Amino acid sequence: MLHETLPTVDTPKALPQKKTPSGRTRVLHMNYTRDKEDKPVEVEMEHLRFFAKTAKELGLRVEILTNTKDRGDIEQELTKNEYQTLNYTITESHEPLSKWAEDSVEYLENGQVAVLHQFDDQLLQWAMTEGRRHRWQSKIDPENLQQALEEDHLWIHLGTRVNTFKMGVERERAAQAQGREVGHIRAYIEGGNAIAGEDATGKPVILIGKDGISATAHIYQLNEYDVRGIICEDFGLETIEQVICVEQPGQFHLDMGMLFLGHGVVVVNDSHEAAQEAMEMAQMVPCMTTKTMAAKLKLQFELESQAAKDLEAAGMEVKREKLENDVHYNFCNGEFVEGKDGLIYYITNGGPKEEEEKFEALMVKEWQVVKKVIFSPQDIAQKSLQERGGVGCRIKGSKGRE
Repeated sequence: MLHETLPTVDTPKALPQKKTPSGRTRVLHMNYTRDKEDKPVEVEMEHLRFFAKTAKELGLRVEILTNTKDRGDIEQELTKNEYQTLNYTITESHEPLSKWAEDSVEYLENGQVAVLHQFDDQLLQWAMTEGRRHRWQSKIDPENLQQALEEDHLWIHLGTRVNTFKMGVERERAAQAQGREVGHIRAYIEGGNAIAGEDATGKPVILIGKDGISATAHIYQLNEYDVRGIICEDFGLETIEQVICVEQPGQFHLDMGMLFLGHGVVVVNDSHEAAQEAMEMAQMVPCMTTKTMAAKLKLQFELESQAAKDLEAAGMEVKREKLENDVHYNFCNGEFVEGKDGLIYYITNGGPKEEEEKFEALMVKEWQVVKKVIFSPQDIAQKSLQERGGVGCRIKGSKGRE
């Protein structure tokens, strides 16, 4: 397998926008695409309405990237009276877009932009798979490991779709059209697999999923330490300890399996009970279906536990809660924003009412990190999660340019 040569650094060496409450996000960036030629997809239109309504209520700005042919859908919706005070802009792309705005770009604290370097698809998939093979061999039996690697779409997806869709290229064009300087992130870290925040002392840190670390190491023939050094250099971090490598928590991106509350506190999903129930079912009704489900959930729990250990080893305080349940709900995946009242809110995927109430009680009363949790409609959240992405994948926050 061929390898790539490490490019020279061309980023402005500034930290990505923090995804913790202290990031004080005021701008939501989203992509709108029909997905079909003939008519808008209702899930996409409903998310547009949800984001627009939420932004209007909180006094946020929305920046929308869309195809030229789809712009009319947005204008037809947002010119309605109910959005009269909404602050928004539309930027056009002449190429097909991905709906997942989170993953292809980082908005830096200095107002500039960094996008992913484009890799050869086959090389990237091989590199990420080899990283998993090395890391996961002690967590799952050989037969299931091989199946998980060969059929990642049925186990844990590879996070390579930004590269496949070439969305970094489109985001670069859009940023240049707005007069922004654009740098290139040399490590392969899709946005949902990198969570910038701060430790207990307030020092900036970035949590990086190990899929991205090991893929980058294989592509450039480097070790993990060197890859962390590249990330430090690209984002202007002072020490390598500020780049925290975290095992994928049974998910292709960190933001699908953990929630960084800020100041050194991270909540990692806990699927222990679900894994236990699946293993008991496999014993009571032994067949290929129940055995495979048990193996999948056991692997997910093992990886979540490893992620928690990685965070604790880096000095983070870890809380364990059941915050996601496949396509039924996922509260890890969302965006902290600052409302016009100066208070912090959390926007996330809707779910069953009982689960929403439990989660909001944790966020507002027990952890005291937000004034309120804003949930998307449950039906569109479920449909979005079936496509392996939620609210936090569809929007990306920034402070905006002064």
